[in-house]
Amino acid sequence: MTRLTYYSVVCLVLFVSSQAFGVTGMGLGVRAGVVANYDNPDLSFEEARQMDIDQLSMVGGHFRISSLPVFTYEVIAEYNWHKKDYSVLGTDVSVKVRDFMLGLNLKYMFRIPVVTPYIGGGIASHQMTYEFEPSLGSIIGGATVIIPDDGPRFGVHGLAGVMLGFPTSPIEFFVEGRMGKISGDNESTTYSAVYGGVTLKLL
Repeated sequence: MTRLTYYSVVCLVLFVSSQAFGVTGMGLGVRAGVVANYDNPDLSFEEARQMDIDQLSMVGGHFRISSLPVFTYEVIAEYNWHKKDYSVLGTDVSVKVRDFMLGLNLKYMFRIPVVTPYIGGGIASHQMTYEFEPSLGSIIGGATVIIPDDGPRFGVHGLAGVMLGFPTSPIEFFVEGRMGKISGDNESTTYSAVYGGVTLKLL
């Protein structure tokens, strides 16, 4: 199934659900955190083996639609980035990894006053880019270098979190954790993320 088909199916489910159960709330918010344990087997040097990207910084935003009885749908956009320095064949190399993600989430909310835990999952498109300074051609020589192609990658993830909000307040806070997998040229990239944010209730 193509990525377009995946997104078409998800959008259809969101539309049908909102019509069947009715929209009970909307919100717009921002988020920030870290993407850790970024394990990308497709990115490596022969001498350094797999390149270890400790963590990526993340900022983003989201648009949320709530419906009865306990479901929340979410469109998310996130920008993740990291820069790390290596020594390759005696030359200092700066590696920059960037990931612009667009995703769709479905959350199951355990409705409790004030504090609301939830679980969920989603799909995403990850626009991955890799940048090296200086250029690899000037330093690598005969070494083996494995660099993924820049471009969109399909990803899936599971998540869990806690939301804090009062009925009379227009603001809700949340803390969320996510574990995901991104398709690669040969092997998949796995990662975990921890972040928090705030949502302004529009409805």
